[in-house]
Amino acid sequence: MLRYSWLILLIFIMGACKLEDQLVYPELTIRPNWVVTDYDATITSEFVSLGNASINVYGICWNKTGDPTTRDSLVSYSGQPPIEVFSSSLSDLSPATTYYARAFSRIGLKTSYSNQITFKTLPIQLPSVSTGNVTDEAIGTLSIQGTINTQGASAITEYGHCWGISTPTINNQRTILTSTLSQGNFTSQLRGLNNNTKYVIRAYAKNATGVSYGNELTYITSCKSAPTVVSNNIDNISAQSAIANGTISSIGCSEVTEYGHCWSTTPNPTTANQRTIFKQGSAGAFSSALSGLNSKTAYYVRAYAINSQGTSYGNQVSIITL
Repeated sequence: MLRYSWLILLIFIMGACKLEDQLVYPELTIRPNWVVTDYDATITSEFVSLGNASINVYGICWNKTGDPTTRDSLVSYSGQPPIEVFSSSLSDLSPATTYYARAFSRIGLKTSYSNQITFKTLPIQLPSVSTGNVTDEAIGTLSIQGTINTQGASAITEYGHCWGISTPTINNQRTILTSTLSQGNFTSQLRGLNNNTKYVIRAYAKNATGVSYGNELTYITSCKSAPTVVSNNIDNISAQSAIANGTISSIGCSEVTEYGHCWSTTPNPTTANQRTIFKQGSAGAFSSALSGLNSKTAYYVRAYAINSQGTSYGNQVSIITL
């Protein structure tokens, strides 16, 4: 009985060896067009031959010492490859470092490897960006163009412009653009700006390495506001005259060229009604003599002030003459 058991085992071993001899294992190669950045690499591998058995696992492995195996860092895929060519992304690499990589495939307990390649990651590199020039302005808004010159060693994740009263960073106000752009022009809308204010503006761009800034641009926003004026109490009311008081709180964005009081027997008088006229105003209090009034008549009075941006009126006050 023991003799027959050894015979069966021998037949099994001979059969297994014959089956092993019939297996054709996959052949792999790494294509030479890999892409390397400071922290990542993309490597394309190819099955020159898939062999004649089902592949369990395949992928790429790498290390810093050479002859990498599946015990080192790897990216793996399960099952029979759907196509002969596959690309793998190697991440979390160290900048300016030499790596060795091989593609692999596994059938059962046997692992086949491709040729070995050597690549070196790039040094840490920030994007290069230029601030550009202001191309348009509306009230409280600037339109400014920037340029990404180069993306650096990794993809840009955010870019735009930042601004402030002094040299700005992304901790100040900024626009945030996230559309894919590795090189070329972009435009930011800077909103909520104050009139007649000096701003310092810089373009910026971020990648995995950090943030870089463009040249500083200083821009003074134009002034687009009319004066601010207040109508105060009216004194010395008589049958035919009165003294109206007012205050120019702010001259606005340009010189006050005319100011005074206007009045009418109907509400909300304007400069089209009777008025006093003073030239070259500045911030502060003033008084107007209202004359030619009718007795026992209700009048409505408003202070006014004019600059190049327009005419402003104060609150309305009213009197009844004696």
